[in-house]
Amino acid sequence: MADCKIVDQSVATAVSEIATISGSFKTDGEAFVSALTSAIASMEGETKDALQNFFTTAVSDFFTDSLPTAIQGMSDLLEGNRSNFEKVDRDIAANISG
Repeated sequence: MADCKIVDQSVATAVSEIATISGSFKTDGEAFVSALTSAIASMEGETKDALQNFFTTAVSDFFTDSLPTAIQGMSDLLEGNRSNFEKVDRDIAANISG
């Protein structure tokens, strides 16, 4: 079995940074979708309708919800693992101490 070592503060810092990045992705995704929508605003015809439908159904959700949610999920997973290691460390120490 391989050794495992977690440096609590480094992981806690990464969790916070990843959560912040998730929020940034959401904000930037909203700006991206807005820019795409503005770019086609003066268009007319079926191409505009198809692009607008594509942006609002596939692109918008991915950039404003799915991707930020996935990044936040990674932050949550990392935090769960960090807190589990912290608990196990305390439990082992308590068992040794009696």
